[in-house]
Amino acid sequence: RSRRCSRAVLAVQERLMLSASALSFAVPSLRTSAAYAGSPSSVRFVSRTYTPFDPNEKAAYGMGAAEKFSYDPEHAYAYVATERGYISVIDYSAPVASVTSLGVSLGKGLTARDLRLCGESLYVVVGTIGKRTEPGALLAFSRVTRAAPASLAQVWEVGVGPGPDSLLPSPDCKTVAVSNQGKGQCTGGVVCQLIDPEGSVSLVDVATRSSKTVSLGYVAGSSDSALQAEGVHIPLPLNAMVYFDDFSNKKMDTVNFAEARRKYTPATMLEPEALAWAPDGSKLFAALQINSAILTVDVATATAERLTPLGLQDWGASGGTQGLDTVRDNACQLKHVPEFSTLRSPSAIEAFEIDGETYLMTASGGSDLEYGEVETAKKFKKLLVDVPGGRPEFHPNFQELTAPGGGADFSKITTAVRNFGGTSMRLSIGSTAVDYSNPKEPVWKRAVGSGSRSVSIYRASDLSLVWDSGSLLEQEGCKAFPWAHNGEQDDDYALMYGVAYSHASAGGKKDIAEKNTLSPPALDGDACHDRGDGKPGPCPLGKTVDERSWKDGPGIQQGLAVGVACGRMVAVAVTRANSLAFGFDVTDPTQPAFLFVHHLSPASKDKSPGVAFKEQTLGDIGVESVSILDKHQSPSGAAAVMFAGAHSGSLSLYELLLTNGSRCALPAPPPPTSPPTETPPPPPAPPPPSPPPPPSPPPPPSPP
Repeated sequence: RSRRCSRAVLAVQERLMLSASALSFAVPSLRTSAAYAGSPSSVRFVSRTYTPFDPNEKAAYGMGAAEKFSYDPEHAYAYVATERGYISVIDYSAPVASVTSLGVSLGKGLTARDLRLCGESLYVVVGTIGKRTEPGALLAFSRVTRAAPASLAQVWEVGVGPGPDSLLPSPDCKTVAVSNQGKGQCTGGVVCQLIDPEGSVSLVDVATRSSKTVSLGYVAGSSDSALQAEGVHIPLPLNAMVYFDDFSNKKMDTVNFAEARRKYTPATMLEPEALAWAPDGSKLFAALQINSAILTVDVATATAERLTPLGLQDWGASGGTQGLDTVRDNACQLKHVPEFSTLRSPSAIEAFEIDGETYLMTASGGSDLEYGEVETAKKFKKLLVDVPGGRPEFHPNFQELTAPGGGADFSKITTAVRNFGGTSMRLSIGSTAVDYSNPKEPVWKRAVGSGSRSVSIYRASDLSLVWDSGSLLEQEGCKAFPWAHNGEQDDDYALMYGVAYSHASAGGKKDIAEKNTLSPPALDGDACHDRGDGKPGPCPLGKTVDERSWKDGPGIQQGLAVGVACGRMVAVAVTRANSLAFGFDVTDPTQPAFLFVHHLSPASKDKSPGVAFKEQTLGDIGVESVSILDKHQSPSGAAAVMFAGAHSGSLSLYELLLTNGSRCALPAPPPPTSPPTETPPPPPAPPPPSPPPPPSPPPPPSPP
């Protein structure tokens, strides 16, 4: 009886989520007493649509035609944001989705950073192409309805802070939060000038169409020392700018930091990105990837309440992992690396609720900053060099750096050279790795990489870590798809003289040319002899194994979603570089179960993306947007996952499957002791045929 009640509770929860799906942005919630017994164990491809990158062009690889998307289950329309400032509208009312003519251009020079549907409005946050330091705007559009479909029409606009990155409506759709990354940009000629505004968060009141700015000054403080003491990573502290400006023999006179130093506050180095709301809308959480921290905002007072550092992932034998792959040998070799750590850099964040307790799930991908000739992460061989028969030395590019202990303790440096000597392994030169207290002679403290190559779960109340996937993404990804291990496909892998090349900047054309060129003298070529059609050109994914082992491994970034499906709390995380989708059951957040790994573009094993795109066999490349749909929301009537491939310009639908191969579909819930299934119970057997009626009595004899 209690199991039947629990299942009834879940059914009510699902119906309420359906009725509110287009009217609110509720945080996914589940009572474990109502959870089904089984979990999905795989996904099955249903459909894929290639989206146009602007209203006048067809779809093309490498044009950022599907950066973000939002799906409306009530009217079966998907909205897709392109890098070039166009919103596509995809019709999912038919078995095969189609691109409609209902899209809208946002205006010349504008790009869509993010979009979400909530209530009757589609919200889009926009910025200026190529100018991340300028203020952006939040636009509201009336959504497309099935009864009277019409092109998207803008209703209002509110200004937000510099360099907007993400948006997220509150659970009741009354407030729209926008993260203003405020990412610095170096502009000018040979010696560029750094302009770096403060990061912030905008809280836009939908009813009054007014905005409040959440300053990060309170949590940042007035000097770098307090943030560093708490463990918050600062990619380029003020004294680092002094070092590069005044004392670096190599970088002096390459970047002008004078204006950035004059206006510097620690908040200029804090960059909020992905967002998550508490279920009651009282708190907002922002992931600061570059700072390895999570910001907590008190919404009622519009104040930054707390900045919580996430610390480091230790990759030594005592770090609780199976190691990582840092060797480019075209093989999967995960090893422990002594005295090496990586920042837990949250590139995505999702809130969910289990039994009334709120949790935050993050994906940790590497990230660093580049200001002209100054980068906040460097190749190891450009930082430290081994001296045969002698003590390691700092590369001439960083000859001013010293060892710890007044320059006498070379133990960590010697270990680092033993680990990475002569390689292009990328290491941070930010505050966690280098002490710039004396900018004339900075002290190299430790070997630190960016991104823990994992997904993590934190308790929202105190942001304590309750689970981390450790080495699982590299382990399981390589076990299932060794040809994609730490490989990469991005927009540089577009075909020479194709659409992406013709629209690229001078620097972009050079990058594409390198991937299409076999050898010098013109360029250092990275091409393969067979791009998948017998011609030389960009390498297929299967020919790039270990390409990112010296960077961020599987390259997990923004592709993360958590939601209720198949009667369980399910999470899906996607690696951006090599297109692997990982499924987890997080119904027990302290002990999630790994469910599956699926490759979203099998054709990429042997074909470069441009070739596969022409053949219409290319899957989802560069996924930055994922959504989990329960059976009430899915256009197929079964629990599903949608993926948007930014580079491939694709929007794809996959259904979740149970271990027996069945879907989690309408209409019948599963029996209490078995996992959900789409097959309704068999109809009752027909009743047995009625016995024949007794024979009629003979008629009476006729009278004489």
